[in-house]
Amino acid sequence: MNLVPKKNSDFSTTEYWDSFFTKRKATFEWYGNYENLKRLLTKYISVKDVILISGCGNSDLSLNLYCDGFINLTSVDNSKVVIANMNNKHKNKYPGLVYEIEDILNTKYADEKFSAIIDKGTLDALIADGEVECLTRAMKMFDEIKRILKFGGRYICVSLLQYHIAKFIFSYFSENGWIIRVCQCTEVEDSPDFNGQPVFMVVCTKLNKIPGANPVLEWNPDGLTNERLDSINYLLEIVIDTQKSVSMCFDLTKCQMEDISNNYRFEINCSQTKKPRYTIIIVESPTQKNPNKMTFAAFVVPQGREHEWLFSSEEGQDTLRRNCNVDRLAIISMHRGQIYKNLKQVQGELSRLMLKIAPQGVKRRGETILFLSLGELKDRKIIMESKSEYSGNFVVEEEIGEKDETYRRLVFLNMPHITQSEAKLLTENGEIKIDYSHFQSDYIPYLGLGVGILANRLNRESKILLIGLGGGVLTNLLLNAYKNVNIVALEIDKVVYKIAKEAFGLLEDSRLEVNIGDGLEYICNAVKNNDKYDAVVYDVDAKDPTLGLSGPPKAFLRQDILNNIKSLIGKDGLFLLNFICRASDVKAEILNVLKTNFKQLTSLKIPDDICKVLLAGNSDKAFDAHLLEQTAAYMNQCTKSNPLIACDVIDISALKENIEDIQF
Repeated sequence: MNLVPKKNSDFSTTEYWDSFFTKRKATFEWYGNYENLKRLLTKYISVKDVILISGCGNSDLSLNLYCDGFINLTSVDNSKVVIANMNNKHKNKYPGLVYEIEDILNTKYADEKFSAIIDKGTLDALIADGEVECLTRAMKMFDEIKRILKFGGRYICVSLLQYHIAKFIFSYFSENGWIIRVCQCTEVEDSPDFNGQPVFMVVCTKLNKIPGANPVLEWNPDGLTNERLDSINYLLEIVIDTQKSVSMCFDLTKCQMEDISNNYRFEINCSQTKKPRYTIIIVESPTQKNPNKMTFAAFVVPQGREHEWLFSSEEGQDTLRRNCNVDRLAIISMHRGQIYKNLKQVQGELSRLMLKIAPQGVKRRGETILFLSLGELKDRKIIMESKSEYSGNFVVEEEIGEKDETYRRLVFLNMPHITQSEAKLLTENGEIKIDYSHFQSDYIPYLGLGVGILANRLNRESKILLIGLGGGVLTNLLLNAYKNVNIVALEIDKVVYKIAKEAFGLLEDSRLEVNIGDGLEYICNAVKNNDKYDAVVYDVDAKDPTLGLSGPPKAFLRQDILNNIKSLIGKDGLFLLNFICRASDVKAEILNVLKTNFKQLTSLKIPDDICKVLLAGNSDKAFDAHLLEQTAAYMNQCTKSNPLIACDVIDISALKENIEDIQF
């Protein structure tokens, strides 16, 4: 039985609906049944209202309202077939139910007869597309509604709110001075026969237009909270975003995502501040795709640990999923600047969303969503925030770790899940100090290991050019470990230099010279001045990590710059890089360039981290395990003898397995 019209315009014809209701006598509910809509609908009508239900079809809406005490009801439709059917169906048992043949574009009713008009799908059928003919009919219907609705009365339109429909209804009634409130019918989305298209209830309250007054536009996502909006465009944007998010959740539930990857990411904004409150990353098993068999859990990332490999990289996220023993894992990160009382609050805010993105089998089995984490929430306190000319807005914040230790971190907000610098704080005699033995990642000691090759070999002071001071953690390590090392550190951002001194305990003495300027320009000028260095170290991040390369920027690896590096370090010098690259093709390209330019190229991988430390040089001596282990022993001896560190900084037993010889 084919009930779909040949063209959209047929939805507005009497002939189509007569044929539809002749073929389909069973009740047909557009956009949810009464129970799906009751909570919202009964907020905007009372039993005293004189109610018109337009385009009633053979829906049970009128009957359900009548049984709930709304007895002043008139239900109309332009299909003689359906009105005859409804009268025959209800006239004996419910004589008070009134069904009349009426064209809502031109009714017989007196002016301001009704205090409420309910439209469940009629507008959508009338304005099935944005063609002029449809818009003209819709204009006539709105004009008629305006005529027969009392002052202060409500036109309640249940609709899918396609863009052309939403724009038309918002524009018409706002121009006439009516209050417009758009509600999301969330109970429809929770029903077992939901098809993925969210349903909205637009409540338009009739008022007289006040010249010069701004339109009153409100968004009500939950039936409780009203948000006043500034423009129709903003309201349209919210509707579109809601449609996209609901559709995405539906596809996740059914495992129908078109994206071929197994990771999906979206943000949840705070209703008060409109700023991101949660970031949700969905990680799925690459093998189990049956929505009825998949298992599911949610994992709340401890504040301040979002940057860790386990939570920030695809490999780490999938490892976390497998450790949680589920087919789909929602990884939840919290945003700085937001207040979270405890895990119970987070769970309460997100439980409904987690049900919406869980595979459908989870709900069918009646399972409760499992929320996992690593202990209770810890405090996160911002101690400094400002804006940098080069890196944008930043914060320096302090966070409490698992063992109640305090960490201080520098974060640029354009890359909020990447910690630029980290220091562990110590308290001695009531005074807060920097723990110089703590390193956020092994890449810092491994860069220090590269410098140690020179410090251990040379019988003179070595001169190091460091591109990228950052928080000064690497600089502090080199100064503490090696007495015969002199450093020229380049930092393009004077704000970062200030942070290094004030927040991260930068050790400034005669062996350190900090220059504020562009590293590329400095390298070129140094060659012109015939300067020489024993090592050049790159510890500089790329400002656009979307290219798959987080550091160093590609400009620092151009052939002319590499030629300059080779000139600065000569045959016996070293070129050391903190190399962070997620894109395999970009990684292969850069390693190939380096291999072409340097006789020796070795990588030190960092377990559970995307960073690698690259050691390059043009001497005949390879960076083999013997040399590196010998240097690590020397470096540990140096750091243990310095009271500011007083411990080993390199695990020699693990060093050998982290050495990667780069072959092509």
